[in-house]
Amino acid sequence: MIEPQKWVSEALSGLRAVFGARLIYLGLQGSYRRGEATESSDIDLVTLLDQVSLDDLDAYRGVVRALPEGDKACGFICGADEFAHWPRHELFPFKMDTADYHGQLETYLPPISHHDICEGARIGASSLTHFLTHSYLYAAPEDRASILKEAYKAAFFVMQVVNYLKTGAYHTSKKELLPALAGAEHEIIQAGLDFPVWLTAHSEKRAFEMLLAWCREVLTCKFY
Repeated sequence: MIEPQKWVSEALSGLRAVFGARLIYLGLQGSYRRGEATESSDIDLVTLLDQVSLDDLDAYRGVVRALPEGDKACGFICGADEFAHWPRHELFPFKMDTADYHGQLETYLPPISHHDICEGARIGASSLTHFLTHSYLYAAPEDRASILKEAYKAAFFVMQVVNYLKTGAYHTSKKELLPALAGAEHEIIQAGLDFPVWLTAHSEKRAFEMLLAWCREVLTCKFY
């Protein structure tokens, strides 16, 4: 596994050498940001340039792939103007899950309203609902366990926003969020910590039912 501080610092040096002042922001998201990384975890960088061409993407790939375990690098890269016009419902969790390494993300974010945050929660729940119902109807039986694992992983990110809307507290990791939850919400996050183990004691139908019922509550909840 990488040491994230050292790795991102090396990435920053390489990107500065290639892009100079065109590199306006670099941050870290994901499991390394949350302190939950494993050997298989991706390294989620957030990169803003003044603008981004395919030649820039080629150069960027060359820098990050040359780093230790650079094949695990992924994440977000964008031009500053596009980012300023990014759909705002996506930006609240994006902001909260990003650690600054070069520049401050807040400088480049458009204003994010309470309505934007609510829409983000609802859109996340609607996407999960569609994914789950489509998978329940049409996925091959042998694929269902892996599909559910991904759905319970995705539920964490929606749950972070929902819990913030309910309590005003934003918890950046599953371990921080779990004690703040009760009932089905607690079980959903607990299941997601090790879904294959959880599934040995529960049916796939129960997994679908519990997550779909929670998504329904999110979609119909009045947050404002």
